[in-house]
Amino acid sequence: MSTERASGADGATSGDAPFLTAGLPGTGGVLRERTEDFVVEEIPRRAPRGRGDWARARVAKRGISTPELRRRLGAALALPPAEVGVAGMKDADAVARQWISVPWSREPRLSAASVKDVEVLEITRDDSPLHLGELAGNRFTVHVRGVGDEGAALAKARAILDQLARRGVPNFYGAQRFGVRGESAEIGRRLLLGDAVGALDLLLGAPSGAELDPRARQFRAAYERGAWREARALVPGRLATESRLLDLLARGRGKPFAAGRIAPAERRFFLSAWQSLLFNRVLMRRLARIDVALAGDLLAVGRGEDGRRPDARRCVDPAADQPAVARLELHPTAPLFGERVELAGGEPGGIELAVLQESGVPRARLRRPTGLALFGERREARFAPRDLEARALRGEGTIVLSFLLPPGCFATTLLGEVTKCFRPPV
Repeated sequence: MSTERASGADGATSGDAPFLTAGLPGTGGVLRERTEDFVVEEIPRRAPRGRGDWARARVAKRGISTPELRRRLGAALALPPAEVGVAGMKDADAVARQWISVPWSREPRLSAASVKDVEVLEITRDDSPLHLGELAGNRFTVHVRGVGDEGAALAKARAILDQLARRGVPNFYGAQRFGVRGESAEIGRRLLLGDAVGALDLLLGAPSGAELDPRARQFRAAYERGAWREARALVPGRLATESRLLDLLARGRGKPFAAGRIAPAERRFFLSAWQSLLFNRVLMRRLARIDVALAGDLLAVGRGEDGRRPDARRCVDPAADQPAVARLELHPTAPLFGERVELAGGEPGGIELAVLQESGVPRARLRRPTGLALFGERREARFAPRDLEARALRGEGTIVLSFLLPPGCFATTLLGEVTKCFRPPV
C-alpha cells in the first residue's frame, strides 16, 4: 500500500506547485495507510431508465485500478475489456464504488460472477452503455492518520476548508496523471516535437526508484544497455504496452519501427499528460489571483448538476464580473493547449503564451501531432467543493474528511492543501 506522508510546508521539491492556503499550517499525517482509508463513490449524471439492452451495475472495487476492473469483469463475462463501459477512472489505492455497463445478454453471468477484489452491489437496466465523463461528481471519504492531537488537527483542517470553500480549490492535475516515474508529459512533448525514438527511450528506459517493483527497474536498465531480449524477459506482465514494444525490438525491428507502433490511444494519453502539465504551470502563475477577474480572462460558469463543462466567455469589465467570481459562480479558466483552443487576452493570455513558449513546443506542432487531433479546450482554474465536513476520531490520531467534487477534479489537490503533505507537479 502506498502512503503519502507529510514533510511540512517547506518539504516540497522543485517542480511542485505552491499552496493556495500557504499561510495556514497543515495537519500533517498519512494518507492511504489502508485501502479503506480512501473511499470514493460516483454520482451518476442520471438514473438508469430501467429498460433497454444494457445492464448497468454499481460495483465496489478494492485495491485495483479501473482498467484492471474492466479486464477482470471482461474475463468473467467473456467480453473484451473495452466493452465494459465506465463513467470514470478511479485510483487503485482506494475503495471505489463506481458504475459499469455491459450488454444485457451478459446479466446472468454478471449476477453470478465471483471476481477478485470486486463486489457487484446492484444491477439495473438501461438503454445505452456508459461512456467516460457521464458523471455529476464524486463523493470522497478520506481518513488522515498520524496527525497527533486530533483536536488541533481538526481546527487546522477546518480553517483550511473554510478558506477553500470561499476561494475555491486550485484545479491542478494530480501526480497520478503523469505516470509512476513522472514521465508521461515528457513522452508527450517528445511526440509533439516529432522525436518518436526519444519518446520510446523514455517509455521503455529511464529506470527510477519511484517504481517499487524491482523487475521494472531491471528491465529498463537492460533496455538502456540495448539488451532487448533480456528486457523482454524481465518486463512485468502488467506492462502490456512495454511488453509489446520490446517484443518488436527482440525480434530485430529497429527503434524507429517500434516507436511507430505506439498505439494511438497510448499516444493520446501522453499528449494529454503534456497538456495537463502545462495547465498546471499556467495555474501556478495565476494561483494568488485564482479568485480575481482579470481583463482578458475567459470565464466559465461552474458545472451544473449534469457535470457538463460550460463554454467560457471573455471578461471585458473585471469590476462587473468580480462579484460573480467571488461567489464562485464564474471561474477563470486555463488552456489545455491544442490546435483550436481559444487563448485568453491581456495578462492571463500573456501567461499562457509564455508557458507554451517555455515548453519548447511551437504552436504549429499542435496541428494533428503524429496524425492525431489535438483540439484543446478551456478548463476551470478552480473548483467549488460541496458538502465539506471534517471530524476527529478521538484517541486514534486521525481525522476524517468528506466532500463532493465535480467530475474530473482531483481529491489529492484538496487533501494536499489540508495536510501540506504533497503538491501537484509543475
